[in-house]
Amino acid sequence: MRRLLLALLLPVLLPACTWWSSRERVLVASEPPGAAIWVDGQSTGKTTPAAIDIGGHFGGDHVIELRKKGYRTVRRRAYQYTEGYTSRWIDGAYDETLPPLPIFWTTGDLLLPFGVRSAILPAEQLIVLERDDAPLLGFDLLAARAQAPAQPAAKQP
Repeated sequence: MRRLLLALLLPVLLPACTWWSSRERVLVASEPPGAAIWVDGQSTGKTTPAAIDIGGHFGGDHVIELRKKGYRTVRRRAYQYTEGYTSRWIDGAYDETLPPLPIFWTTGDLLLPFGVRSAILPAEQLIVLERDDAPLLGFDLLAARAQAPAQPAAKQP
């Protein structure tokens, strides 16, 4: 009976031995301020500067888009970073005659030997908006050239 009770309680108790840590907020600012913030194609209802919650432990990457009248729309990617870790016996010290002893472990390592950390990176974004009439530069110019229809080369006499 005790084994059955232990077998039933083990799946319930094991998640309690895991430490979950997450940074889900992203601070989005723009120059000039007041741009509407869109995440993954949906409006957040906020304007810059603002802190938005878009994370989670096992989510995916997100596209942050800023829109402001008279300025070009700007898109930036926010990456979901998730890492699992555990306290390992190798982190301790041992001798040939003694079993491994985790002497560097803290109380937290013994009580919560497993952990999951996650964060949205970068956690702070400052985005400079370019006016609609400003010349295209860098990757914006390359993207515009790639989208333009190919023009036939002029024939030389």
